[in-house]
Amino acid sequence: SKACDAVGAVWPLAIVQTCVVHLLRNTFRYASKKDWDAIKRDVKPIYIASRAAAAAAARDAMLDKWEARYPAIRRLWMDAWERFIPFLDYDVEIRRVICTT
Repeated sequence: SKACDAVGAVWPLAIVQTCVVHLLRNTFRYASKKDWDAIKRDVKPIYIASRAAAAAAARDAMLDKWEARYPAIRRLWMDAWERFIPFLDYDVEIRRVICTT
């Protein structure tokens, strides 16, 4: 996003991450409400993963399951991925605080 690019230009050493809450909300925005519970179960392993590789495997499993029905979810997650994974570098306790903007 333009805001993230601006932050990176002004503070080149800053870690810029996607707001996880907004990423999740947008995921559900692209899906039918009848699928929300199932998608919620499939998305959770992504953001609770201990490392980026485990998160990527969970992401791929979720996308493989849902992309035929909701192709926009694949684009959303793939476009946000590089700015999502810095979140995984933090301990679970810190993630609870920084998961939103």
